[in-house]
Amino acid sequence: MTRMLASVTGIEEAEIALSGGVDIVDLKDPKAGALGAVSMETMLRTISFIAGRAPVSAVCGDLPMEPETIRIKAEEIAATGVDYVKIGFFPSANISACAQVLEPLAARTKLIAVLFADLAPDFELLPMFARHRFHGVMVDTAQKGKGRLLDHLPPERIPGFVDRTKSLGLMVGLSGSLEAPDIPRLLPFAPDFLGFRGALCGHSGRTSSISAEAVSQIRELIPAESGTGDQSSIDYRLLAARGYSPDTDPTLGTDRIFVRDFVLPVQIGAYSFEHGHTQKVRFDVIADVLQITDHPEDMRHVFSYDIVMDGIRTIVARGHIQLSEALAEQVAAHVLENQRVVRVTVRVEKLELGPGGVGVEIERKRQSAGRGAASGIAGRKDRSVVFRPRQERPEVLRRAIVKLGGSTAHAAEMKSWIAALAGSRLPIVIVPGGGLFADHVRETQTSMDFSDTAAHAMAILAMEQFGHVILDRDERLAPARSLDEIGRVLEAGKVPVWLPSSLALAALDVPASWDITSDSLAAWLAGKLGANALLLIKQTGAFFDSDTADSLRARGIVDPGFAAMLPDGIDFHLAGPKDAAGAGAMLASGKLPGIRIVASTGSSAKKAG
Repeated sequence: MTRMLASVTGIEEAEIALSGGVDIVDLKDPKAGALGAVSMETMLRTISFIAGRAPVSAVCGDLPMEPETIRIKAEEIAATGVDYVKIGFFPSANISACAQVLEPLAARTKLIAVLFADLAPDFELLPMFARHRFHGVMVDTAQKGKGRLLDHLPPERIPGFVDRTKSLGLMVGLSGSLEAPDIPRLLPFAPDFLGFRGALCGHSGRTSSISAEAVSQIRELIPAESGTGDQSSIDYRLLAARGYSPDTDPTLGTDRIFVRDFVLPVQIGAYSFEHGHTQKVRFDVIADVLQITDHPEDMRHVFSYDIVMDGIRTIVARGHIQLSEALAEQVAAHVLENQRVVRVTVRVEKLELGPGGVGVEIERKRQSAGRGAASGIAGRKDRSVVFRPRQERPEVLRRAIVKLGGSTAHAAEMKSWIAALAGSRLPIVIVPGGGLFADHVRETQTSMDFSDTAAHAMAILAMEQFGHVILDRDERLAPARSLDEIGRVLEAGKVPVWLPSSLALAALDVPASWDITSDSLAAWLAGKLGANALLLIKQTGAFFDSDTADSLRARGIVDPGFAAMLPDGIDFHLAGPKDAAGAGAMLASGKLPGIRIVASTGSSAKKAG
């Protein structure tokens, strides 16, 4: 869930922010620089006033990159009891030393490293911040008035930054002179928070006071947390991509939004001579968008053409595309993800293959595109888009993590399981167990006497070995090492097999212990991806409707760390050998095989499906 951070100068502005429903109150003096710090007296008085009604962050100031200077200031601010301490990391040869000196503080206080989009940020520093136990990383701008975040960090670069930061177990934020039109462009990337100052001051500039009206406008563009504890059941990235808008008025018509003559260098083409370089491609997109008012006043009332252009840039940045038709389909699908778009026409035109342009034009629309009716892309069976009024619960993409136990490696059921998973109609991610490969690590640890830390790393690599065995069995499967790569494999219509070393070995929240095996790592990945279902496939049937995650742990069916890793509210399923025969039919119909297990004692399981 993306939260709203509002920077305030003291008690008066904090009261406006709290009344406006902001999620994080950030203490900052904008007159003192990009990360200007308020006085300690102001900080203490404001923290006392807020009194736990919202998390509080505070900046350390625009400090020189001197380790001891930064440590002393960060310690001083942490002592006030703020929830987050934000430290600016400006370009310097001392960045590593500054991060290292803060590690003892990071062990007891949530530190947020701030990088600057307008100062050539080095995202290769992200693992270093994770290693030194920082809680998160955000990107801001240092030179206010010289461009917004998106002027310096283009949309196609943001998914890589966000996904890599999250893959390291770090909180991620985006800020930097953000304005209302930036919000629908940034929400699909699912940052943990968006930070605002100038936009909350109306048109008076960031050094003026914030206004309740401006706070309200920004707040309405960022969906508030429901407070129901049911966040795990919603795919917020999908929801954000479809747009947040008030209910449509059935008496209103449609507006036509267009992007014309949008030219980008694209890696495209089926011929060998078209590989290895880019060629100019022109995009023309026309979208028919349902009106929500006949008096549009701000970004709450419109569908931004920036979303179309950002989507094209992001699609193009993924790499080589064979066909113009495939590129046009991806652009159309992106535009139709917004719940208000009922029809889209996309023209993709190569400009360098002859004296004139060559390409394709497609039109896609919603079936039964009436207001409030569920609908899909007309004539398409492999992709659906849902239109719903805002007050209804959004249609949720069901993403399931499926751990295929290594104990199935020599079982007759393994072939059935792989065929069933490869043919699943659910968007699933396969997590391989360690099996015999991990057993060899255990045996070798005893004979060679190496540490659990080394054994943990080797056991994760053992999972990858079994993963390659799984991949070798069906061409519908594809390897995936990062969260971003998992998404790309799913978008390509294949089933990702997670190779965990890149993510898991860098994760600070994954203990290096035999208490954490592939069971726990599957649960951990479910949390990172926001999956709402987890299926463990075991080579045993010794589990029952009355079982809980705790009772399974007590009997050794799941590892000791599993219950703690299991995300709250997730549908947890367990399947054994007897479920293999019918698994293909169940997964093909969009259901999970096996039985549903409750996370803790006190509830009963139900038959899955």
